[in-house]
Amino acid sequence: MKNTINALLLACLLAAPAAALDITNVAPAAVKGAAKADFTFTALTVKGVTWEKGAVVMPLTDNKGKTYSDIKLLSKGLYGRLEGCFKNGCAPAKPGARPKVAVDALKPLKSKARVANAELSFDGELLVVAGIMASSKEPGTYWVAFPPALAFPDGAFKSAVESAVIAAWTKKK
Repeated sequence: MKNTINALLLACLLAAPAAALDITNVAPAAVKGAAKADFTFTALTVKGVTWEKGAVVMPLTDNKGKTYSDIKLLSKGLYGRLEGCFKNGCAPAKPGARPKVAVDALKPLKSKARVANAELSFDGELLVVAGIMASSKEPGTYWVAFPPALAFPDGAFKSAVESAVIAAWTKKK
């Protein structure tokens, strides 16, 4: 019953037609010439995007001496919008529909804690690698670990994304 409710909730939240990821907020607001900024795309925020040597660089995750690229750009269009903000400044768009989320791949791992990586695409323009974690308190249950540079100002959207990832993982198993 819970899975049915989660599936219906997910369908309602993600059913809106999705366009390109629109930049709805930038911090600092005067991003022109800045070396680093946080970009909000309606329902998710990528923190610590940098402008280095004339290129947009997405944030990296450091863990135990290793560096991971957990957030990647998939489209030239989104790259161009971010580049334009750093070069010329940008006027944030009005928040529109939430991004369309797709679980593109599930990659099982040999860890007892992080059992798999899930590759999520948002409107086909932004790829995020999230960890599927096995709960140590409740055997057989899972939770999702997002990269530290990713935030969800919209809690309902985050919950819907987590439900989609867990549903895809349990279906695969």
